[in-house]
Amino acid sequence: MEKDDFRQNTLETCQSNTLQGNVSIKCNQQPPDSIQNCPNSSPPFGRLPGPTCGHWVQREQLNSKIMWHFVRHWLRTSLQTLKLKGLLHSVKKQEYLTPAILQEMAKRFSCLENLHLEQTSLHSISYDCFPSTLKTLELSQCEIPMVWFNASSNQSRSLPKLENLMLNNVSSFSNHHLETVCSQSVLKTLFLSGTYRVTDIGIQKSLLFLKGLQHLKLQSCNITDIALHLIGCHLKCLQTLALTNISMTDAGLACLSSIKTLEKLWLEYSIHLSSDSIIAVCVTLPALNFLCLNGIFEGHGSIDEIKKKLPNCKVTC
Repeated sequence: MEKDDFRQNTLETCQSNTLQGNVSIKCNQQPPDSIQNCPNSSPPFGRLPGPTCGHWVQREQLNSKIMWHFVRHWLRTSLQTLKLKGLLHSVKKQEYLTPAILQEMAKRFSCLENLHLEQTSLHSISYDCFPSTLKTLELSQCEIPMVWFNASSNQSRSLPKLENLMLNNVSSFSNHHLETVCSQSVLKTLFLSGTYRVTDIGIQKSLLFLKGLQHLKLQSCNITDIALHLIGCHLKCLQTLALTNISMTDAGLACLSSIKTLEKLWLEYSIHLSSDSIIAVCVTLPALNFLCLNGIFEGHGSIDEIKKKLPNCKVTC
């Protein structure tokens, strides 16, 4: 997908409020001599007014002591969005995030709603440790234990406000993880990319808790037409749907015609789809205004025919 794709569109929709406290902390490929403020760097959702925009630390310095320094002295109490990038795939691995740091963040940052973790090991961190104010949790290339997302015995939900869950190349994420987190949250956005352990069974068990889901992306998951049938039957509030590198056929695609609320649809690298089937489904979706067909009909005239049949829909490839 291009940069202005499913993720950007859904994030803009889900985070319609103006974010005024946004910080990105990561390791720099060519780090400065010491920790320093970088007023010209742009955090993922805008800039933090004043001196604290984005922070860059030396690769070898990203550890729990540095994080304590940021939490206690650099980050404002009005912080709303925080992005952290660790060193999971480097030779020198250091744990920079601990339960104590997360608990301190929960106390100090009552407005923290969006947390993005990249290349971070979460084996020593319980899901319960995350601030209960979070609405968006994004994990990219992170490691999680086999049993996670479980609420402790003294609470029914660990993150009661969680609405948006985005996972990118979290290889250990499984059907059990999916069912558990969906059963404890009222999700509006679910983004699963590179989670190859997720199968039709996981989708089936999770959809019972996703009646209000508005944005769904499934990329390189181990699902088939069965999952598409279930999605068509249960997710009647979907506004955006992205299916990338999924094993689906015309029969599975036909199941999506029942989602009348669908506005944006990505069908990428699904080589078994025919232009006639795509047209037949899309003409039944009255709200559809965007269709992406990357990697399907490159170099063929089928795109022109689809554009002609869908005059009110922007078709890209």
